[in-house]
Amino acid sequence: MTAKAEQKPTVTILYDAAEEGERAKALERGEKFPTLVSAQIEEILTRRGYKTRKLAAEPPIKKLVRQIEDDDSDLVFNVCESLGGAGEEERRIASMLELLDKRFTGSGSLALTLAGDKSLSKKMFDFHRVKSPDFAIIAPGHVEGSARLDTFPLIVKPIATDASIGIDAKSVVHNVEDLMSRVFSIHAEFHTPALVEEYIDGREIYIGLLGNPPVMLTPIEWDLSKLPADMPRIAGTEAKWEEEKNPEFKAAKEFVPQDVLDNEEIMERIRSTAFDAFKALLIRDYARIDMRLNAEGIPYVIEVNPNPWLDKAAEFAMAARRSKPELSYGDMIERIVDLAMARPFRDRNGSAR
Repeated sequence: MTAKAEQKPTVTILYDAAEEGERAKALERGEKFPTLVSAQIEEILTRRGYKTRKLAAEPPIKKLVRQIEDDDSDLVFNVCESLGGAGEEERRIASMLELLDKRFTGSGSLALTLAGDKSLSKKMFDFHRVKSPDFAIIAPGHVEGSARLDTFPLIVKPIATDASIGIDAKSVVHNVEDLMSRVFSIHAEFHTPALVEEYIDGREIYIGLLGNPPVMLTPIEWDLSKLPADMPRIAGTEAKWEEEKNPEFKAAKEFVPQDVLDNEEIMERIRSTAFDAFKALLIRDYARIDMRLNAEGIPYVIEVNPNPWLDKAAEFAMAARRSKPELSYGDMIERIVDLAMARPFRDRNGSAR
């Protein structure tokens, strides 16, 4: 239960300043762009009686360190997924908060590192026996992974991007020539090894987890069968971010898969797999687990997203609203605050706070 109004913590909402520039440019071009998550959180917490402020993170890093060090709020609500638009800085932002002894929402730097590098998360899944597609990692001059990965189609991804960056219609390959072409393309564009995975032909299911230990929210399915016929059934950049360019993409709707909800055996497999993935990657507070459900009802973890996008129209908020008991957007945000405030915390002098 949320504390009484007079006892509510003060909250600083930390986000990447680059988001404001991106939004401004999009609006200038006449494009639609949602209200920034930082502003949505500020509005809902202020309305519920919290004293809030926003802190826009931007280089130089020394200035940001001073700003955070001087911040005297009770809690940092961390929605800073990048710095200057660079997504690989997300884990370093969490590291900085840890080093400065700040209490903050969501996962710590280790979980963000494990989940952010798909090669690491795949190895953790292997060790913890979390069901995930067979894989190989191909770096220039070095290959490691499953010897069983010898049947097409396969899917090829960068190992360290999120939001489907580097995943598009060409990611699903059907022969060795296309496989190597895609691998070399990833090496050249992203300067990272390529992750080659068994392609799971199945339904795209998103599982929201909230709490410590987590509770599973209602599953959300993205109906990729509605994508254009010449596109593979994957949640690539075209489907996620280019629907304005192709009206056919808008037909791919997200919904609650009632047949999955009604099948307790499948739900138990999903629940067990999601909890195991959450635990294996040392996640806390909240996460979205992306799965593929094959024709036999076996869930495979495709990706784990600690601190997923908290836009009120995104999958995590949608799952919260459709759960029982229902969590409104405000309830969900306040629950994340409560989780962080309840976490045992000690500063470097060893005194409890």
